[in-house]
Amino acid sequence: MRKLIQEIHNGKNIKENLKHYADIAVKTYVDYGTLEMTFSAYSLLEDEIQVLDADEKEKMLSQVKQAIGCLADESCDYAALGEKMSHLRDEITDKMDVLTAYTDRMICYEYVLNRMELKYLSKKELSEKLAAFEEEEYMKMLEGYLFGSKDQKVALDKIRLIMGQIPVHMTKNKLFERIGEALTLYQDGDKSALDGFLYMVRTSAMLYEPKQEENQFPEILEALQTFEQTDFESLEGEKYNQLVSLLEKTAKEIHEITDFYYEVQNVVNGVYAMALILPYREKMSRIEKAGRNVWQALAQGELKEELLVPLEGSIEECVEKSSHLESILYEIRSSYKKELMETGLAGQFHDFVLVANLLSDSLFIDLSVSGEEEEKADLSYVRKCTDELVNELSEKLSRVSKPVKKAIMGLVLEKLPLTFQNSDEVLDYIRVNLMGCQDKAEKCVVLTMLADLIREEQEWT
Repeated sequence: MRKLIQEIHNGKNIKENLKHYADIAVKTYVDYGTLEMTFSAYSLLEDEIQVLDADEKEKMLSQVKQAIGCLADESCDYAALGEKMSHLRDEITDKMDVLTAYTDRMICYEYVLNRMELKYLSKKELSEKLAAFEEEEYMKMLEGYLFGSKDQKVALDKIRLIMGQIPVHMTKNKLFERIGEALTLYQDGDKSALDGFLYMVRTSAMLYEPKQEENQFPEILEALQTFEQTDFESLEGEKYNQLVSLLEKTAKEIHEITDFYYEVQNVVNGVYAMALILPYREKMSRIEKAGRNVWQALAQGELKEELLVPLEGSIEECVEKSSHLESILYEIRSSYKKELMETGLAGQFHDFVLVANLLSDSLFIDLSVSGEEEEKADLSYVRKCTDELVNELSEKLSRVSKPVKKAIMGLVLEKLPLTFQNSDEVLDYIRVNLMGCQDKAEKCVVLTMLADLIREEQEWT
């Protein structure tokens, strides 16, 4: 296969090699898709999830079983099955979009509650806790943690992590200035890159409103409404403890529901990939035959572990082959369009790209990306996006209480590019904003949090 890939890369015997590549790709993806989908489906139907609405869970699992049953039938209408999986995939993606937005909001309220953890201690208790941290010794510990690695990327990741925890002492206008500077970095780049960054900032700031069905995830929505209506500045200790419990309960629920949809999407992607690739398959492989036995059982709701035995130990070879094929797949589609049309392989290679994406680790990847050159973000587009984001954020910050405002600003700052020129500037920023923090409860929480973080990492290394 290496020789084949090298020849295609060098433009040798293109038409002949494209046909050879296609033959190998079909066999590889049929086996790979069979293995991925079969084990994923078995795992999904084996698991029991209690947190999701029973009707919603049954609806999802019923659609999955029907799809697997269709796939197990050799007279399956693959085009119709693929279309169904595409719609189901979009439906799950929309649900995950809602859950992701909810997760980001919970992260914001977790930030608020964490900073208030020691607010209810007596002055004496708080002073005793703070006395355990000697400033110079603590700064040396932080310096060693941040700059002890020779790997610059590791150091930058650590700085970003620490900066996200440091108490925020910044005006709104300064934050907006930083946002404007960050967005100018995307000028003349792909619009999709800028749009992705804007999405990340909006979700962190609780600005993003996903489209959702009425009464979707009602318990989670009710919990979020409780947090939104809370006056954190005048929060009493008993109410604080209730909110901490609600946060933990809701976060657990979101995590479990998210895990379920991840599992379902993995199976849907696998079925969709098989519906795309099987029409090109001529002879059934040993792996596909064994997979079909499992599919037939799963479609009936039967879990027969012994049927998985013939499939075990085969995935590694498929992963290796697919990696080799995909190393040149996108180059083929962009560089040999004419040859693909002349050999009648254009549609097949289009499906290869879809299958490669469906079997990748990116379960929610956008399948509509064309591969053509992307539209660029010119100056006017960047300015428009900056104005819109700043206006939205300004309006949001004017409506929330001070603790939530600080949380939003901190989470947004964490997403912005670092502006420090050297290690001294980093340490000076920490010294001023953490060591100089006038809110002793927040200062003590952050000092403790960072010390625990550093200690845990040292224990693992």
